[in-house]
Amino acid sequence: MVTIKDVARLAGVSPSTASRAMHDNDMISQATKDRVKKVMEELDYSPNYSAQNLVKRRNNTVGIILPIRESHETIGDNPFFMQIIQGISGICTDKQQMVALATGRTEQELLANITTMIRSGNISKFIFLYSKAEDPVYNFVTREKVDCVVVGRSFTEEESENSQYIDNDNRQAGYDASKYILDKGFSKVTYIYNDMDEMVQAERYIGFANAMKEIGQKANSFNISLADCLKLQSYLLENPTQAFVSCDDIMAIKLQKLLRDIGQGADQKAIISFNNSIIAQIANPSLTSVEIFPYKLGEAAAEAILAENHSKNELVIIPHQIIERSSTQES
Repeated sequence: MVTIKDVARLAGVSPSTASRAMHDNDMISQATKDRVKKVMEELDYSPNYSAQNLVKRRNNTVGIILPIRESHETIGDNPFFMQIIQGISGICTDKQQMVALATGRTEQELLANITTMIRSGNISKFIFLYSKAEDPVYNFVTREKVDCVVVGRSFTEEESENSQYIDNDNRQAGYDASKYILDKGFSKVTYIYNDMDEMVQAERYIGFANAMKEIGQKANSFNISLADCLKLQSYLLENPTQAFVSCDDIMAIKLQKLLRDIGQGADQKAIISFNNSIIAQIANPSLTSVEIFPYKLGEAAAEAILAENHSKNELVIIPHQIIERSSTQES
């Protein structure tokens, strides 16, 4: 196994100088840094961060807390989470930090996993990839006085004082997506969601409702989480719908399938969704979708949690953009 002493010997420096060069210490010349890094590459050497942490009595691992998924849908099925984790990991790697994922099939399981992470001393920083009303997981982490950044929006003033938040303006995005559909000439529109307790879904619905209110229409919504053909057919009989605003691309794909199953081809109803994932591009018809830049959300969250003067009670907004495709074009 290659050690720092091997790197130092081949680079012609002391082990302490090699270590400082590896960590980009300003006291080491650029020529020495380059020489050490070249030897590291030749030897395929990677620092043992865990050993360094034991010596320094600190950790350098950021915990990423994923939302609980009660259904068969897993995190791996949703490109949004993969992209946001990539954004976080990229910044953490640049800053010689590692990442660890925390998830669970139930609230209790997730809490148990996070408790182990904190009490073992392995992790002292967390990034939440969701925000939810009265979330016991978030409440536990803040009670433990552990630094955290939330990708989402705070529900209460107390929450906003405890953490920094990174988000899109989902209310505005919901409004913009709905206005886009309305400007296409559709006035009978339904909002598709699966959990209004999640801040992002609730905020997008408020934006949708505001747009519908402006034209004097009811803000209809349909929960697709347990929907089947009969439920959707019954809903459409009671609420004739020309277009849908779907809270994300995965829900939109499920909606397209249900529409086909009840004999109302997906090309007969206009659909706009959110996330602009690969799913939106390969859907049939391809989905007009709101790009929310998850990679940038991840990068901003990582930059925030790793900042030396980590701020709280601050909201960073990442912009959004509508990407037009076939699902909202006239047939």
